Amino acid sequence: MKRILLVVIIIAVSGITGMAQIPGFSIGPKVGYNSNRLTTNIDSITSEPDGAFQFGGFMRIGRKTYLQPEVIYVVKGGVLNDVFHGENRSQQIELKSITIPVLVGVTPMAEKSFNFRLMAGPAFSYVSQKYVKPLDLLSSWPIRSTEDIRQMLLSLQVGAGIDLWFLTFDVRYEMGFSNIYSGNESLNVRNNLINFGLGIKFL
Repeated sequence: MKRILLVVIIIAVSGITGMAQIPGFSIGPKVGYNSNRLTTNIDSITSEPDGAFQFGGFMRIGRKTYLQPEVIYVVKGGVLNDVFHGENRSQQIELKSITIPVLVGVTPMAEKSFNFRLMAGPAFSYVSQKYVKPLDLLSSWPIRSTEDIRQMLLSLQVGAGIDLWFLTFDVRYEMGFSNIYSGNESLNVRNNLINFGLGIKFL
């Protein structure tokens, strides 16, 4: 097992070393903060924004036009509210996810120590942990179990960013395409968020 792990590490390092020769190649860690909001197709259900931090890594290939795949651990979700027979009901949904954005961008302003960038692309999320609380709402409430939450989600990210020397800043809007709810009722719940990210370019 140790030999296999060593081989994988050597191949990964060799691949990164080879790609480092490509013009405009960079790689590094990043952290960020999300402001999440759930939206539904039912007018009586409102939502409250929720915030969470995220962290992961990115790779960028190219200068004027570039490709930027990322692997990010992110918490998504929010709070849903409604009023049933005069009683206020609230339910918090929290999805701990591994998200892989694959972004294509352009750099309309590129200087030696400063870049301005635009980007867009799909983001694929695997929900590793689901929290839905409380679960003991009235039977008329559609989400009654974590089994009512999908495991795989698709969204679209669009945004802009700047680079200052080895630092990279992004602001993105993520629009959920997938219905988070997978139950039998005609409920459509989507996650939308605004992300502020900071990364460090090692190469």
